[in-house]
This record gives sequence, C-alpha cells and structure tokens, in this order.
Amino acid sequence: MNLRRRKPHDSLYMLLDTMCNAFGGIILLAVLVVLLTSKAKTQNADADSTRLLERRVALAQTNLQQSLQLAAALHAQAGDPRWKTQVSLLAERQQLDEKLKAIRELAAKNAEEIDANASSDPSDRLKKLDAQLTDGEVKKLEEQNKIDASKEEKKRVATQLDVLEKKMDEVVKRSQQELRLPKEHNTERQAVYIIVIYGRVYFCHNVDMTRNETDIKWSDRGGVEYSDPRKAKGLDPVANAAQIRTYFTAQAHNSVYVVFLTLADSFPAFIRAKQLAVECGLPYGWMPWDVSLDGPLCFSTSGYSPSPQ
Repeated sequence: MNLRRRKPHDSLYMLLDTMCNAFGGIILLAVLVVLLTSKAKTQNADADSTRLLERRVALAQTNLQQSLQLAAALHAQAGDPRWKTQVSLLAERQQLDEKLKAIRELAAKNAEEIDANASSDPSDRLKKLDAQLTDGEVKKLEEQNKIDASKEEKKRVATQLDVLEKKMDEVVKRSQQELRLPKEHNTERQAVYIIVIYGRVYFCHNVDMTRNETDIKWSDRGGVEYSDPRKAKGLDPVANAAQIRTYFTAQAHNSVYVVFLTLADSFPAFIRAKQLAVECGLPYGWMPWDVSLDGPLCFSTSGYSPSPQ
C-alpha cells in the first residue's frame, strides 16, 4: 500500500520552510548584510589604492625634478675653475700622502736596522757581512762557470756544424755530376736516333740502318713515322753496357753520329750511354724531349737534326 504523502525529490520545500521561519529570516538578513559590507569595503580599498598610487606618482615626479635640478647644479659647479683647481689639489695631496707614508715606512725600517746593528756585536756583524760577501762570490763564480760552459758548448756545436756542412757538401758533390753543354758543329754524317726513356736505351735503327721493330712500335701517319718504345724492351746502359758498346763500335765504321732523344725520367741513363759512345769514338748530339710540350716522338724527311759535338 502506498503512502498518501511522499518525500519530495529536491529541497525546495525546505527552503520555503526556512524562509517562513523567523530564525531563518534572521540568518538570511545577516548574510545579506555581510555581502553588502564586503562589497563596500572592496570599493573603499580600490579607492584608497588609487589615491595611494597617485601620491606615489606625484612623489616620484617631485624626486625626479629635484634630481634634475641637483644634476644641473653639480654640472655647473664642475665647470667652475675653482672646483677644478680644488680637485687637482686633492689628487696632488693624495699622492703626497702616499709618498709620505712610504718615506715613513722606510725610515721606520732603517731605524729598526740601526737599532739591531747597535745592539749587536760589531764582530758578529762583520762576520755576517763576510759570510754574505763569500756567498756572493761563490754565486758569482758559479754563474761565471755556467757562462764559460755555455761558450764551450757553443764552440763544440759550431765545430760539429762545420763538420756536418762539409759532409753535406761532399754528399752533394758526389750526387751531382757536371755536364758540359755540347758544342755543335756541322757534319756530313747521317744522324742515327736513340730514344732514352724508362731508364733504358732504344735504338731507332739497327746496324744495317733498318728500323728497329723489336724494341719500338712504329706507326706511319701521312709520311710521318711515330715511335712508341715498348716499356719491357730496350737496353739497360749498365747491365747491357757490352751490347750497347758493340752497337756503337759497329756504327763507328759508318759515316753516322748518334742523337740521343732524352726524356726527363732517364737523364742518368743518357749520361752512361753518352760515355759509352765517346769511348767508342762515335760523335753524338742530344736533345731533351718533353712529351707534354713537344708532343709524341715522330720522324720525317723534313725537320730538325741536332748537330754532333
């Protein structure tokens, strides 16, 4: 069976009951008074803070004006010659005070030394001075010995340097070889070309004046013969000196002279081959050749032939 009256789901009836109650009315009035009082206090506090801020701003402006006036007065005083003179006199006075202080300290120190000397026995003082003099002489002698040792060391190093320079000159002389430039002269002999490259000697012609196809690869281009020495061929002027000498001896019986076309990497080989030609009584000429500047080695009926020595 259901109740005739049910409990309401919200507190509206309780609020109405409280408002209707006398005690509840008193509490409601108290709350309203508190709210109104806090609002008034907040407004009064805002007004007070605004007035305080205005006072601070006015005070700051006043201080600023006073500071500007004081700065102007100080600048005016600083420009006055009397103040400048006083400042220089103060600086000079400070310097004089410092000098006077230093003099007083020195005088006090000298007085202490005089008192100490007066109270001590003269013989003891003389002994101390003699000891100090002896120590000074010993230190002087040590420094002089060091100077003498340094001088001796300098002489020894200079001697070693001279010896090393002489040895270096001897090594340079042994590594260098004087070369006399050839004095060319006209001749009716036929030129026989020899290519010196890769540190080896390549004869362009055999003894019977035929082309050397074994050591050199030839190619004909429009009447011009291009030579390409094979790197693994040719003759070494030291190891194969006998074969080169045989070739030169055979060519010495013909009306020819040899021309060495020397490349930059084989100059020592040219020197040795030239000596072998001279030993066999064969005239020779030579020409330095740079492939990057002179181009590949080629021969034709028209051209330049270096004269023999």
